[in-house]
Amino acid sequence: MPALGIIYTEFFVVGIVNVVSNFTQPDGLRGFASTGGRESTQPEQFGPSYCHSSKSPAPKFKRNCFHSSSMTTNAGPEFFVAQQKYQEAKTPEDRLRYLKEMFRYAPKHKSSENLVAEITWKISRLKKDIEKQKEQAKKRGGGHSLNVKKEGAGQVAIVGMPNSGKSQLLKTLTGVDVEVASYPFTTTKPEVGMMDYRGAKVQLVEVPALIEGSSHGRANGTQLLSVARNADAVILMHRDDDEKGIVVKELRNAGIVVTKRKPRAFINETEFNGITIAGKHFLRMPEAEFIAALKKLGIFKASILLEEPTNMDSLMEALDETLDYKNCLFLRTSEWQDTVELREKIFGLLDKVVVYTKKPGQEADMNAPLVLRKGATVNDAANMVHKDIASSLKFAKVWGSVKFPGQRVAKEHVLQNGDILELAA
Repeated sequence: MPALGIIYTEFFVVGIVNVVSNFTQPDGLRGFASTGGRESTQPEQFGPSYCHSSKSPAPKFKRNCFHSSSMTTNAGPEFFVAQQKYQEAKTPEDRLRYLKEMFRYAPKHKSSENLVAEITWKISRLKKDIEKQKEQAKKRGGGHSLNVKKEGAGQVAIVGMPNSGKSQLLKTLTGVDVEVASYPFTTTKPEVGMMDYRGAKVQLVEVPALIEGSSHGRANGTQLLSVARNADAVILMHRDDDEKGIVVKELRNAGIVVTKRKPRAFINETEFNGITIAGKHFLRMPEAEFIAALKKLGIFKASILLEEPTNMDSLMEALDETLDYKNCLFLRTSEWQDTVELREKIFGLLDKVVVYTKKPGQEADMNAPLVLRKGATVNDAANMVHKDIASSLKFAKVWGSVKFPGQRVAKEHVLQNGDILELAA
């Protein structure tokens, strides 16, 4: 009789534990405890969920399949938030983004190895699927698009919510005739104008108004956001900080990052075994953990260059090919004027410089400057003028950023914005 009492007590305690676990686990794992590790009927969730059967010679990942060790991963709340977003994602790009967040927040210890392996496998599979879809779209010629063909020195998209002043900015800076009205959604298609900056032409594209939910397709939002993604830089018009936050969030949901630049962590895959790291002093995590994370992502042969402090978050951002980082100018609706400084800031978004050329004994042509990338040299400018001039270049003279007017410089001299250049071939 005492033995039966012990058996009954153990059964009762196990039952209570299963019920409590079922109610206390996050939605993504709820119901697992009561199934004893069997396949769940919930939407796709993470276990680690690779299952092995006698018919399969090797482990194979499957949907809705869990291993009992999933309860020992001790994932934090950020992981389950990312998992929920992954399950609700509508596009492959969104699913890939949230999978990478799950990888970032997944515990990195022995009992979570299968979980990390599954996430890594799904990331790899999604990347291949996205690339395949892109190739198929190219062959089909693509579908309906609002993207505007780039012209001039560069293209800058003007984005914002209704009545944020986008049309007024475009009209003032370019002189293009667009309707400016007090009622919302005045602009129904992208409007284009060319802004003059010291003789160079910058293409400004007004994107029809974005709203909360645009990144999920509301009010034709995905197509509108594709215009911003295609542009070289962004001007974000806003009446207050709330509007600014909404638009930044919609852009970020579409994979467009305007609040910071891309982490300077460069990963080049090589033919040689192993992973080498240059700039180890920038690592903000153990080197062994850093290398292990790369291997989990399928990177085994690579040369890594770090140029700034790098942790797991910045590593994942540097590897995330779905993110598009844009230089952005934030303009409050009532606080701008058409000034030289404003045009300077807009042109500066393109990371380029204008350089004027002159012939010996003549004045510089200030109406048709060369537009070069920031950091370009005299040799780069000579190549843009003509390859024969570059090959036979003897010396050059520069007016502007040098110590004295007409100073002789070498081919490797870096030109600055507004310089005047004379080439002697």
